[in-house]
Amino acid sequence: MSDKLNLYDIYEQNLNFFFGAGASFGFLPTLALRIRNEVGEPYTFETLAKDLEKGRHDKLYSLLFMLYYGKCIQPGLPLLQDGDLKPEQESVISDYKNFLMTLLAVLSRQSSSDKKSNIYTTNYDNCFELAGDSITSENLFTCVFNDGSAGFQQRRFHTKNFNNRVIQKGIFDKHSEFIPQINLLHPHGSVYWERFEQKIKVNYGQSNYQIEFDLNQSTLLLEFDDLLNDPRSVWSDLIEFADDKVAEFTALNEKPFWDSYNTIPIVNPTKWKFHETVFEEAYYQILRHLSFELERPNSVLITFGFSFADEHILHLVQRSLSNPSLTVFVSCYNDAEKSAMKEKFKGYPNVKFLTIDDDLTFQRFNKRVFTLAKDCD
Repeated sequence: MSDKLNLYDIYEQNLNFFFGAGASFGFLPTLALRIRNEVGEPYTFETLAKDLEKGRHDKLYSLLFMLYYGKCIQPGLPLLQDGDLKPEQESVISDYKNFLMTLLAVLSRQSSSDKKSNIYTTNYDNCFELAGDSITSENLFTCVFNDGSAGFQQRRFHTKNFNNRVIQKGIFDKHSEFIPQINLLHPHGSVYWERFEQKIKVNYGQSNYQIEFDLNQSTLLLEFDDLLNDPRSVWSDLIEFADDKVAEFTALNEKPFWDSYNTIPIVNPTKWKFHETVFEEAYYQILRHLSFELERPNSVLITFGFSFADEHILHLVQRSLSNPSLTVFVSCYNDAEKSAMKEKFKGYPNVKFLTIDDDLTFQRFNKRVFTLAKDCD
């Protein structure tokens, strides 16, 4: 039997959320692949990259990250405007917008001294930013979306800015209360960050992380993508693919790609590897922020679309569960994912697992789980 999430029971608590790639399906692909390993299990980008790196298949490893950039990073760079979105992307932004509107309605019910929530996301897309901008520009809610930056023409990031609050006062200061605030934190870094004089500048304009592929690379990527998403494919097919494409692989010229890719301030799916100390400090400060929030009394963490494949984050949450007043709600796409999550959180009684009688998509999460409608299961 699935656990239930009743917002009326938790709205006064310290609300935190963790979002992964599953929430943005339709805007960007998930990290799942259909090619299978030697024991018949489907790969993900992370697990395949680790096996390729371990086997020292450098060309295939480079090709995989080129594909990862093209499918999972480039479409989410700060370049798109609302009018540039495809219908399926608009639908995803609408789901994000519905989630934020419900969360703001929840925060508005909190006492005047609270009205704050934290959203942590490992995604590289701009779904939260687009949805939040739509809410504020359309004056749908008086609220603050805080991305940790401060400034005017040059906005600089620092985690201390998440402690800033905006107070709305009446005439003659006869009353005052906090405006509902949502903090948006990127523990895997952000494609909006740029290094600027040993600090981090936040840039929502034209991205400096656009990477172009030549004809040979583009052709290889199309064929490689087909191979990785064919359920009949196995590990040996990868090796055969590389053997058949010797001339193309020789001309791959992956160094310019890696030179550009390594400037993007994000954590790779395979491991935490940093190229700039200023970004490394930001990643750890955000994780520290998450740890502190989960240690606070009467805290709640709700996850969606996040597999806990990142062991840093998994262990951080597991350690935080020693806080007896913390409750973690893990959203599970289906029963198979629920079983996997139960294995990861075995022995932690304050973890609850959310499923429905159908696949738990983000749209269904908003309609049937994260909702203030009392008649919804």
